[in-house]
Amino acid sequence: MKRSLIAFVVTLVLGLLSMGALGLLLYYAVSPALRLRFPGEDAWHGDWVWPAAITSGMAWAFGFLALNKRLAANDTRPIVRRVVYVSLLWVWALGIWAVILSANLG
Repeated sequence: MKRSLIAFVVTLVLGLLSMGALGLLLYYAVSPALRLRFPGEDAWHGDWVWPAAITSGMAWAFGFLALNKRLAANDTRPIVRRVVYVSLLWVWALGIWAVILSANLG
């Protein structure tokens, strides 16, 4: 839990202080899946874009807390736990950006 708490705090602070860079990096990581339903970032315009990038980076931080509790309860090998951890963080970022884009573009 200690590592996830540290990751949560660091990611939450970076989400704000990076002024949206973390959120856009997350978008680029999940964009192949998102572009199946939503237009690319070239089609984004308006007052919602920058706050969405900042908010997505900060919201992604909460995934560290939720996942650690769930994965720590299972007695699995560390390599399996890490693969599942990274995969679920990717899915969390996909969900965050899907909600943001559907609210603003869809």
